[in-house]
Amino acid sequence: MKTIINLILNILFILFLLQCTVFSSDHGLPDLALQAVEKSHSEVITQSPHSWAININSETSIENQSITIEVLEGTLKNPNLKSSGNVDFSSLKAIVDDVISPEMSDEEKALTLWRFVMDNNYHGPWGTSSDGLEHLNVYGYGYCGTFAAVLEPLWWAAGLKARHVNIGNHAATEVFYDNDWHYIDAHRRCFFLEKDNQTIASLEDLNYFPELWDMKRQKKQTQQKGEKKYYYMTMHPQDHGRSPIYSSQYPMSKGDMMTLTWQKIGKWCLERGAEGGGKPAPEPAIYANGIFRFRRDLSNSAQSREGLVSSRNIDWNDFTAGYLHPQKITEEAYVIYKEQVPYFITSATVSGKFMRKNPDDLIAIDISTDNGQNWGNLWEVSETGMISAQLTTDKTQEVTTDKPWKYSYLLRIRMRAEKNVQDTGIYSIESDNDLFYNPRSLPGLQKGENKLTFYDEGTSPHTIKVTYKWRENLPVKISKELPLDKEEVKLECRVSNIGRAEAQNIKVVFYQGDPQKGGMEIGKDFIKRIEAGKVGTSQVKWRPSRWEFKSKERTDNIEIFAAVDPENSIKESNENNNVFSRTVKVLNPPQVSIPSESLIKFEKKKGDLTMLTITATVRNFSSSPKYGYYLNDHAAAEKIVVKFFDGEPTRGNQISAD
Repeated sequence: MKTIINLILNILFILFLLQCTVFSSDHGLPDLALQAVEKSHSEVITQSPHSWAININSETSIENQSITIEVLEGTLKNPNLKSSGNVDFSSLKAIVDDVISPEMSDEEKALTLWRFVMDNNYHGPWGTSSDGLEHLNVYGYGYCGTFAAVLEPLWWAAGLKARHVNIGNHAATEVFYDNDWHYIDAHRRCFFLEKDNQTIASLEDLNYFPELWDMKRQKKQTQQKGEKKYYYMTMHPQDHGRSPIYSSQYPMSKGDMMTLTWQKIGKWCLERGAEGGGKPAPEPAIYANGIFRFRRDLSNSAQSREGLVSSRNIDWNDFTAGYLHPQKITEEAYVIYKEQVPYFITSATVSGKFMRKNPDDLIAIDISTDNGQNWGNLWEVSETGMISAQLTTDKTQEVTTDKPWKYSYLLRIRMRAEKNVQDTGIYSIESDNDLFYNPRSLPGLQKGENKLTFYDEGTSPHTIKVTYKWRENLPVKISKELPLDKEEVKLECRVSNIGRAEAQNIKVVFYQGDPQKGGMEIGKDFIKRIEAGKVGTSQVKWRPSRWEFKSKERTDNIEIFAAVDPENSIKESNENNNVFSRTVKVLNPPQVSIPSESLIKFEKKKGDLTMLTITATVRNFSSSPKYGYYLNDHAAAEKIVVKFFDGEPTRGNQISAD
């Protein structure tokens, strides 16, 4: 017996030594990691408005990850969150108040709003909403008509008279100030000057002087002077556009939670509008996805009524069974809840917990996407007992831009008890709604101080939690945060050794694009050694280009990847933290010129006819939609020097400089 005990003890001791050996070998290795600092801030709010600050001290630009609004107690009405570093997209008035200032001239207001539209919308082959506020919040892309639907109501909201003009196969906009109309086009990113090279021309001016259509005044006139152009004008004073009015209002109750991210997960609106010909829309270039969670505890009398539209044959007084049940047997009972959000719902996952004691009892879930006019069945129970159910539907895609109840649907839970009213019941109902929206409308954070303000219109007591998540001190740095196309910059990678042993001869490779998907190598560098617990850096030079190296098509931002020890030649305790990616915005260089002599004017000085005033109109022609998606993808021209010469500049007869 003693021998057997000793044998068992020896075996246990050997196993213990083996475990220690494995443990020590796993943890006696280096661990080369590329890590950003993951940060979050939660604010508990009990009154409105509520303001707080988030200070971000980061060596690099930051990456916004998500915003979550969670209702802990009570109900909310039309919650809204505003960040000091972003424009408030909650209404046309809010946008105008953030973008323009009272001291601006009418022309400055018109052009500032024009630039705002071009910085927050991009061209795409999809017909979207003709409601300006909806387009900005939900889509952010479309044809010329959608650009006009955004810019025109913003001008009206700023106190300017505006009109939507259709010129052949193009939707354009004109704004009225200084006692005249002026054609300013957000979709084509252009306006045209009259012959004085200062006044923005109207469509009538362009019709009468066709040579003005050439902004550079370099082309020969082909159209006859005064040749009639076929166009019509419509005016939409003080409204959002021609589709049903969009509202960013929505309610939230205890258990509800909305998470808005800056990432996309492949869920978008398939509707293409009138121009789509019935075909589903392809994936947009820029969008984001989030989740709205609707949750009701139907064992709770107060919670079960939040968001309730109607009910029938429900016993609202008896919750002793722990669930909501019919009031009478053999008669169908139901509850109908409305789920409403300010964004497009691509799909919904509905789940719940139910009781069905007898095979003849009924439990079913229906959905209506037309405000209760028609219903479609999603699920009907076939089992008995306590049942947990879950299903996913994309019928929410039917609630598109031309519906006055956008974006909402009705959820109906039906039940019938044949023998006893407590034989059927609903413990809880929940739905996770996948959201689709324009990420530029989100109230994000920036480096430095951020002032956040939360508003809602609810009057009853409530407690909510707002959580921001972001990444700072990214391990991949760039010597210039906004480089110009083909401008040489330096990329730097910070490698942290969070293991227990030193690493030597560490290879770091930089890529433009995902190396697993054919990304192009930018360059590589070696770090001689990194001690355990220390940090090493590597650098390469890079000339970025926004044009994709294969397809030669425009891109959004460039995604840069850094990979440490890509061939896994160094044995590490963790091989899953060696790659990091970040985006870099690369600007198109300014294209400043005086393209033709017609943009130079000579005027005699009043009071001294021997003196001439020479005026040269300088324009930055870097605005083409072929580069990037937004106007701010093009760099501004700064510190421009204009020199005037008497004769050829090479002879050095300079008159003056400005």
